[in-house]
Amino acid sequence: MWVRSTPHAKNKIILFDYDQSRSSEAAKKILSEYAGYVQVDGYAGYNFLEKQSGVIILGCNMHGRRYFEKAKTEGAKSGKTLAEVGLKYYQKLYDLDDESKKLDLDEKQKHRLEKHKPIWDEFKSWADESVKKVPPKSRIGVALNYFIKEYEYLIGYLKDPRLEMDNGFVERAIRKFAIGRNNWMFSDTEAGADASSMFYSVLCTANVNGVKPFQLLKHLFQEIPKAKTIEDIENLADIIMGVKPLPDHKA
Repeated sequence: MWVRSTPHAKNKIILFDYDQSRSSEAAKKILSEYAGYVQVDGYAGYNFLEKQSGVIILGCNMHGRRYFEKAKTEGAKSGKTLAEVGLKYYQKLYDLDDESKKLDLDEKQKHRLEKHKPIWDEFKSWADESVKKVPPKSRIGVALNYFIKEYEYLIGYLKDPRLEMDNGFVERAIRKFAIGRNNWMFSDTEAGADASSMFYSVLCTANVNGVKPFQLLKHLFQEIPKAKTIEDIENLADIIMGVKPLPDHKA
Protein backbone atom coordinates (compact mmCIF):
# COMPACT_ATOMS: atom_id res chain seq x y z
CA MET A 1 0.00 0.00 0.00
CA TRP A 2 1.43 3.36 -1.06
CA VAL A 3 0.38 6.29 1.10
CA ARG A 4 0.66 10.02 0.42
CA SER A 5 -0.29 12.97 2.58
CA THR A 6 -0.25 16.76 2.81
CA PRO A 7 0.72 17.29 6.48
CA HIS A 8 1.32 21.04 6.20
CA ALA A 9 -2.03 21.86 4.53
CA LYS A 10 -4.87 23.50 6.45
CA ASN A 11 -7.26 20.85 5.11
CA LYS A 12 -5.16 17.70 5.03
CA ILE A 13 -5.40 14.79 2.62
CA ILE A 14 -4.26 11.19 3.11
CA LEU A 15 -4.39 8.94 0.06
CA PHE A 16 -3.90 5.16 -0.01
CA ASP A 17 -3.09 3.46 -3.32
CA TYR A 18 -2.71 -0.28 -3.76
CA ASP A 19 -0.18 -1.78 -6.16
CA GLN A 20 1.08 -5.33 -6.53
CA SER A 21 4.65 -4.04 -6.53
CA ARG A 22 6.94 -2.06 -4.25
CA SER A 23 9.15 -1.14 -7.21
CA SER A 24 9.90 2.31 -8.60
CA GLU A 25 7.33 1.65 -11.33
CA ALA A 26 4.58 1.76 -8.71
CA ALA A 27 5.91 5.06 -7.35
CA LYS A 28 6.09 6.50 -10.87
CA LYS A 29 2.39 5.80 -11.44
CA ILE A 30 1.58 7.97 -8.44
CA LEU A 31 4.18 10.72 -8.71
CA SER A 32 5.10 11.00 -12.39
CA GLU A 33 3.19 14.27 -12.89
CA TYR A 34 3.83 15.74 -9.45
CA ALA A 35 5.84 18.89 -8.75
CA GLY A 36 6.71 20.21 -5.29
CA TYR A 37 8.19 18.84 -2.09
CA VAL A 38 8.33 15.06 -1.61
CA GLN A 39 9.45 13.71 1.77
CA VAL A 40 10.62 10.10 1.57
CA ASP A 41 13.10 7.73 3.15
CA GLY A 42 16.25 6.50 1.40
CA TYR A 43 14.49 3.75 -0.57
CA ALA A 44 16.04 3.51 -4.04
CA GLY A 45 12.60 3.28 -5.64
CA TYR A 46 12.29 7.06 -5.30
CA ASN A 47 15.55 7.81 -7.13
CA PHE A 48 13.72 8.70 -10.33
CA LEU A 49 12.44 11.83 -8.59
CA GLU A 50 15.96 13.27 -8.78
CA LYS A 51 15.45 13.85 -12.51
CA GLN A 52 11.80 14.91 -12.34
CA SER A 53 11.25 18.57 -13.08
CA GLY A 54 9.87 20.66 -10.23
CA VAL A 55 10.42 18.05 -7.51
CA ILE A 56 12.35 18.88 -4.31
CA ILE A 57 13.22 15.78 -2.28
CA LEU A 58 13.30 15.85 1.52
CA GLY A 59 14.62 13.14 3.81
CA CYS A 60 12.86 11.61 6.80
CA ASN A 61 14.64 12.01 10.13
CA MET A 62 12.40 9.42 11.71
CA HIS A 63 14.21 6.89 9.51
CA GLY A 64 17.59 8.47 10.15
CA ARG A 65 17.10 8.31 13.90
CA ARG A 66 15.77 4.74 13.70
CA TYR A 67 19.11 3.43 12.39
CA PHE A 68 20.93 4.88 15.41
CA GLU A 69 18.30 3.37 17.68
CA LYS A 70 18.88 -0.07 16.14
CA ALA A 71 22.64 0.35 16.54
CA LYS A 72 22.13 1.09 20.22
CA THR A 73 19.75 -1.81 20.93
CA GLU A 74 20.92 -4.47 18.46
CA GLY A 75 24.45 -3.53 17.50
CA ALA A 76 27.84 -4.59 18.84
CA LYS A 77 28.89 -3.18 22.17
CA SER A 78 31.67 -1.17 20.55
CA GLY A 79 29.15 0.76 18.44
CA LYS A 80 26.61 1.52 21.13
CA THR A 81 28.50 4.51 22.50
CA LEU A 82 28.58 6.12 19.07
CA ALA A 83 24.91 5.32 18.57
CA GLU A 84 24.10 7.11 21.83
CA VAL A 85 25.93 10.20 20.60
CA GLY A 86 23.90 10.18 17.38
CA LEU A 87 20.68 9.83 19.37
CA LYS A 88 21.65 12.79 21.58
CA TYR A 89 22.09 14.95 18.49
CA TYR A 90 18.67 13.91 17.32
CA GLN A 91 17.18 14.59 20.74
CA LYS A 92 18.53 18.15 20.65
CA LEU A 93 17.10 18.69 17.18
CA TYR A 94 13.66 17.33 18.03
CA ASP A 95 13.56 19.39 21.23
CA LEU A 96 14.33 22.49 19.17
CA ASP A 97 11.70 21.48 16.65
CA ASP A 98 9.11 21.33 19.43
CA GLU A 99 10.08 24.88 20.39
CA SER A 100 9.79 26.13 16.81
CA LYS A 101 6.26 24.76 16.42
CA LYS A 102 5.03 27.46 18.81
CA LEU A 103 6.24 30.24 16.48
CA ASP A 104 4.71 31.84 13.41
CA LEU A 105 6.23 30.89 10.06
CA ASP A 106 8.74 33.75 9.81
CA GLU A 107 9.97 33.27 13.37
CA LYS A 108 10.02 29.53 12.89
CA GLN A 109 12.30 29.80 9.86
CA LYS A 110 14.63 32.16 11.69
CA HIS A 111 14.71 29.85 14.72
CA ARG A 112 15.53 26.85 12.53
CA LEU A 113 18.39 28.55 10.72
CA GLU A 114 19.89 30.02 13.90
CA LYS A 115 19.37 27.05 16.24
CA HIS A 116 18.97 23.89 14.16
CA LYS A 117 21.57 24.47 11.45
CA PRO A 118 24.66 24.72 13.77
CA ILE A 119 23.71 21.41 15.40
CA TRP A 120 23.29 19.78 12.00
CA ASP A 121 26.74 21.03 10.97
CA GLU A 122 28.28 19.60 14.14
CA PHE A 123 26.34 16.35 13.72
CA LYS A 124 27.63 15.95 10.15
CA SER A 125 31.27 16.62 11.12
CA TRP A 126 31.01 14.06 13.90
CA ALA A 127 29.49 11.47 11.52
CA ASP A 128 32.20 12.04 8.89
CA GLU A 129 34.90 11.31 11.46
CA SER A 130 33.11 8.46 13.21
CA VAL A 131 32.30 6.48 10.07
CA LYS A 132 36.05 5.96 9.46
CA LYS A 133 36.34 4.03 12.74
CA VAL A 134 33.62 1.40 12.25
CA PRO A 135 32.92 -1.52 9.88
CA PRO A 136 30.54 -0.30 7.16
CA LYS A 137 28.20 -3.27 7.54
CA SER A 138 27.93 -3.04 11.33
CA ARG A 139 24.75 -1.55 12.79
CA ILE A 140 26.49 1.71 13.62
CA GLY A 141 28.24 1.69 10.24
CA VAL A 142 24.88 1.40 8.47
CA ALA A 143 23.45 4.22 10.63
CA LEU A 144 26.35 6.56 9.91
CA ASN A 145 26.48 5.79 6.20
CA TYR A 146 22.74 6.30 5.85
CA PHE A 147 23.02 9.62 7.67
CA ILE A 148 25.92 10.85 5.53
CA LYS A 149 24.34 9.70 2.26
CA GLU A 150 20.98 11.28 3.09
CA TYR A 151 22.32 14.36 4.90
CA GLU A 152 21.35 16.97 2.28
CA TYR A 153 17.85 15.52 2.23
CA LEU A 154 17.60 15.21 6.03
CA ILE A 155 18.23 18.94 6.44
CA GLY A 156 15.86 19.75 3.55
CA TYR A 157 13.09 20.82 5.92
CA LEU A 158 15.17 23.94 6.67
CA LYS A 159 14.18 25.29 3.25
CA ASP A 160 10.60 26.09 4.22
CA PRO A 161 9.01 26.59 7.66
CA ARG A 162 5.91 24.67 6.58
CA LEU A 163 7.96 21.48 6.26
CA GLU A 164 8.41 18.83 8.96
CA MET A 165 11.55 17.07 10.16
CA ASP A 166 10.08 13.69 9.26
CA ASN A 167 7.11 12.04 7.61
CA GLY A 168 5.66 10.82 10.90
CA PHE A 169 2.27 12.20 9.88
CA VAL A 170 1.84 9.66 7.11
CA GLU A 171 3.58 6.89 9.06
CA ARG A 172 0.92 7.21 11.75
CA ALA A 173 -1.72 6.75 9.07
CA ILE A 174 0.08 3.68 7.70
CA ARG A 175 0.31 2.16 11.17
CA LYS A 176 -3.48 1.95 11.46
CA PHE A 177 -3.60 0.06 8.20
CA ALA A 178 -0.72 -2.25 9.13
CA ILE A 179 -2.28 -3.17 12.49
CA GLY A 180 -5.54 -4.24 10.91
CA ARG A 181 -4.46 -5.97 7.73
CA ASN A 182 -3.75 -9.39 9.28
CA ASN A 183 -7.42 -9.59 10.25
CA TRP A 184 -8.81 -8.68 6.84
CA MET A 185 -9.18 -12.17 5.48
CA PHE A 186 -11.75 -11.00 2.92
CA SER A 187 -9.23 -8.65 1.27
CA ASP A 188 -7.51 -11.42 -0.66
CA THR A 189 -7.91 -9.95 -4.15
CA GLU A 190 -6.71 -6.83 -5.92
CA ALA A 191 -10.29 -5.55 -5.98
CA GLY A 192 -10.49 -5.97 -2.21
CA ALA A 193 -7.19 -4.15 -1.73
CA ASP A 194 -8.35 -1.32 -4.00
CA ALA A 195 -11.58 -1.04 -2.02
CA SER A 196 -9.59 -0.92 1.22
CA SER A 197 -7.39 1.84 -0.17
CA MET A 198 -10.45 3.90 -1.10
CA PHE A 199 -12.12 3.55 2.29
CA TYR A 200 -8.88 4.28 4.15
CA SER A 201 -8.32 7.38 2.03
CA VAL A 202 -11.79 8.68 2.89
CA LEU A 203 -11.80 7.77 6.57
CA CYS A 204 -8.23 8.80 7.42
CA THR A 205 -8.66 12.12 5.60
CA ALA A 206 -11.92 12.77 7.43
CA ASN A 207 -10.50 11.80 10.80
CA VAL A 208 -7.42 14.03 10.53
CA ASN A 209 -9.67 16.97 9.61
CA GLY A 210 -11.98 16.44 12.58
CA VAL A 211 -14.87 15.00 10.55
CA LYS A 212 -16.73 12.19 12.34
CA PRO A 213 -16.30 9.05 10.19
CA PHE A 214 -19.60 7.35 11.06
CA GLN A 215 -21.73 10.39 10.31
CA LEU A 216 -19.65 11.02 7.18
CA LEU A 217 -20.28 7.53 5.80
CA LYS A 218 -24.02 7.88 6.42
CA HIS A 219 -23.96 11.13 4.45
CA LEU A 220 -21.84 9.73 1.61
CA PHE A 221 -24.02 6.63 1.20
CA GLN A 222 -27.07 8.88 0.91
CA GLU A 223 -25.53 11.47 -1.41
CA ILE A 224 -23.18 9.56 -3.75
CA PRO A 225 -26.08 7.98 -5.72
CA LYS A 226 -27.40 11.52 -6.34
CA ALA A 227 -24.05 12.89 -7.55
CA LYS A 228 -24.26 13.55 -11.30
CA THR A 229 -21.51 16.10 -11.98
CA ILE A 230 -17.88 16.78 -11.07
CA GLU A 231 -19.13 19.65 -8.90
CA ASP A 232 -21.30 17.21 -6.92
CA ILE A 233 -18.28 14.99 -6.26
CA GLU A 234 -16.10 17.98 -5.36
CA ASN A 235 -18.70 19.12 -2.83
CA LEU A 236 -18.53 15.71 -1.16
CA ALA A 237 -14.71 15.85 -1.20
CA ASP A 238 -14.86 19.25 0.53
CA ILE A 239 -16.93 17.68 3.30
CA ILE A 240 -14.45 14.80 3.68
CA MET A 241 -11.60 17.34 4.05
CA GLY A 242 -13.52 19.54 6.47
CA VAL A 243 -13.67 22.46 4.01
CA LYS A 244 -17.47 22.38 4.27
CA PRO A 245 -19.42 21.27 7.35
CA LEU A 246 -21.02 17.88 7.49
CA PRO A 247 -24.81 18.41 7.14
CA ASP A 248 -26.97 17.26 10.04
CA HIS A 249 -29.24 14.33 9.25
CA LYS A 250 -32.36 13.61 11.20
CA ALA A 251 -32.74 10.02 12.31
